[in-house]
Amino acid sequence: MSEERHHHATDNTAAAALPRRVRSWLGLPTEPRVRRPRRVRLEPVHRTWIAACWQARAGVTAGVTLDDYLRSRLAHYLAMLPVPRARLPIAVDVDDGELVVKPVEERRPAPPAAEPDAWLAPLVALEGPAVRQEAAELEVRLAVLDGEIDAARRRGEELSRRVAADVSSGLLVAPSGVEATAEQLGRPPVHGALPQLSLGAFAAAAFAAESWQVALPLLRAADVDPARLGAESARRPIETAFAALFAFGVSAALFGLAHVGLDGAISAARGEADRPRRRALAVAAGAATAIAALVAAALGAIEPRGARMPVATYVLLLLAVPLATALALRRARAAAALREAEVAAALTWDRERARTLAERARRLEELDWADQEVRDLERQRDAARRRLREISARAMTAARVGVEAEHRERVALARLAQSLLGALELDRYEYVRQASVRGAPELVAPRRRKSADVRSPPLGESPTPAPGAMGVPVPSPAEGRLAS
Repeated sequence: MSEERHHHATDNTAAAALPRRVRSWLGLPTEPRVRRPRRVRLEPVHRTWIAACWQARAGVTAGVTLDDYLRSRLAHYLAMLPVPRARLPIAVDVDDGELVVKPVEERRPAPPAAEPDAWLAPLVALEGPAVRQEAAELEVRLAVLDGEIDAARRRGEELSRRVAADVSSGLLVAPSGVEATAEQLGRPPVHGALPQLSLGAFAAAAFAAESWQVALPLLRAADVDPARLGAESARRPIETAFAALFAFGVSAALFGLAHVGLDGAISAARGEADRPRRRALAVAAGAATAIAALVAAALGAIEPRGARMPVATYVLLLLAVPLATALALRRARAAAALREAEVAAALTWDRERARTLAERARRLEELDWADQEVRDLERQRDAARRRLREISARAMTAARVGVEAEHRERVALARLAQSLLGALELDRYEYVRQASVRGAPELVAPRRRKSADVRSPPLGESPTPAPGAMGVPVPSPAEGRLAS
């Protein structure tokens, strides 16, 4: 299990170090600049006088009350805001045609307790919790790397002593300093396959020649002139094709009979232990020879008078060629068997040689692996220390960036809240003006009677609100309302 964790940590370190290596090759800083938070542009609420006048006129014409009109405009503006309503520094509401504005206390997270990795908090806020995990893994890794390096060195020394002892005792093959071929080192020789291939080619050529000699009397018997075979095959294609097919069949029969007769005769001559079997082989060899002689004699009888070759000579040639081919094929099989034995012996020697060389290579690879492990562990320790220093520097930069981003966000939210209040005040002013011009004061009148201590200001008058937090107008605690 510890071995799996070791390999997993090594893979993670290598994967994290790859981008830094690429940046160093390109001549760039090892670490990129601290990623600043994405600056979202908070567009203020834009409300023109013409649009406010036109929509207020439409609302008054439709008979929409001031309270409903302002609520609809507030819902529209809130839906268009680029940030949630809860992030604004004020809370805006509509109550009986008046704007109620309350400051919202900024929710600041409770200060965290003193933790060992509190210095990472700004960087974690920018780049995520992976930074904290990486720092913790680096600290743990540095704590155990020294012990792993000592253990790896001891393993390498033990393997080196064991290899030296096996070489001196003869259990392990020492590296040879003499350059020699495999045959000089004792590998059995392997002859080539050229004789076997030559005998096979001779058998194929003999079969073709035998077929042609068999086809000559057959073609003459069918009134086909072999000297003009091309013209005759075009004039009488069926007779020519059948004669050629018959000649191939007869040649194959002669070759097969010669092969069977030769094998039976050789097997009987070698002296089988079983007398009936030996007698049967002799009978089979004689029968095959007799049948082949009869076939050859029949072909010789087909030859017409006046032929250039005597019949007896023709018959002997027809029998001699298959017999010679059978002897050549037997020799080819013997050569193939001998070559297979040589190949098997050479393969056995190669396997034994490969096994000894593989064992030596394995032991040497173990030594190299032990040395490489020590070097890798030392590189990992140096890289971990360097990476911790880089993370510390980036954390300090991230803290400064976070403070600046928070200040910019507060200023932008305050401007957004001011633009929202300005748009609502413009809508209320235009609605009241349109209602007064068109003689519809009932649309502006509140729906319920106010208490004695809280009264709505008359049309055209507005109290001066006290400035609130972030420069946004907020109502006084006594009134709790903002009217135009």
